[in-house]
Amino acid sequence: MTGAASAVVGRFEVAQGWPLQGGKYFCRHKYFCRQEQAWRMRQAEGRSAMATVQRQFNPEAKPMLHANTAQGAAPSPVWLWLDPTTRCNLACRLCYTKESHGKLDLDPADLEQALIKLKDSPALEVKTIHLNWRGEPLMNNRFHELLAVTRDIMPDVQLQWHTNGTMLTRKRARQLLEVKHRHKIFVSIDGGNALSHDLNRGEGTFLRTLRGLEILLEEAAGDEHVKVGVYQIDLGEPIESYDPAFLRLLERVDDHVKVTPLLPGGAHHDVASLSDLESDEKLHQRMMQDVNPKLPVPSGACFWAGHVMCLAPDGKVSICIISHGQHGVIGNLFEESAEQVLERGLAFRDRMETQGRCSVGHCKTCRKPVGQVYAKHRLAA
Repeated sequence: MTGAASAVVGRFEVAQGWPLQGGKYFCRHKYFCRQEQAWRMRQAEGRSAMATVQRQFNPEAKPMLHANTAQGAAPSPVWLWLDPTTRCNLACRLCYTKESHGKLDLDPADLEQALIKLKDSPALEVKTIHLNWRGEPLMNNRFHELLAVTRDIMPDVQLQWHTNGTMLTRKRARQLLEVKHRHKIFVSIDGGNALSHDLNRGEGTFLRTLRGLEILLEEAAGDEHVKVGVYQIDLGEPIESYDPAFLRLLERVDDHVKVTPLLPGGAHHDVASLSDLESDEKLHQRMMQDVNPKLPVPSGACFWAGHVMCLAPDGKVSICIISHGQHGVIGNLFEESAEQVLERGLAFRDRMETQGRCSVGHCKTCRKPVGQVYAKHRLAA
């Protein structure tokens, strides 16, 4: 990192004095970013210098512990995203993870190793598990084994996963339901009819998704362990335009979640017109001309930073679900302890809170709202 003082912890470089950048163009509070960052950086200077000196004179010394990971401290709550695969069988225009799609599959043995580390760590407490992240989970032929491993190691942690539904054959649904574990399966639907759904996900996908949802509902009928839901991206269509078959299936599901799209850059925002989804170029143009100017970058840390671990099939842990690239990686759970990874995540968050989001190059254009862990989050299980 050019012009930055840094310390090396394990194999990962942790910035301690990145130059101020981005305030002029990316932060809503320009004066805040330029003036307050200066004294905030001085506030952390002593801590950074001490850690650097410690490593210079004792390379084997452990990094200074964050208050939340120090011995005797209350465990830090963690929301866990597990990536069964980076592969996907669709190419959705609104996908916020497509930059990270690849060809990696998570091995059940590797998942077991990582979950045991997390379970045994006194420094953290896993609140919920999402057994999906960047790819379509059913692209991994061993997904049912991943589900079983998660059940066996963390049986009491709330679990859910999402699928586009196109790979839910009757055989596959039965294979998944053989893993007896209380959890929720969401099938993703965009808009409410073939026009809106297929504009985002590709021609013919709406009918394939409905068929997968129908199969899952039929096979899960009477199963006390599994709840089936629909996770619907609201594209602004009136309910009168919804496909009748879709409405009938909605009457049969256990849960129905309807949200605005999470657009590139971290903002939840309405899609002004379905025509925005006709091409990637039109969507990008709408973002640049309409959405981004109305949604300035917040100055503080979002909820995700330091509270979320997103585990890739190769063990790398990213700071949040829309993080792409090495700069958002805070460790590797296959190679390091859970405490080391958590420590970097909390340090990442501290920097955003003390120096401002504009000072963190990886996050300086992200529009995720400022957030923190409240009492209701700690009680969630």
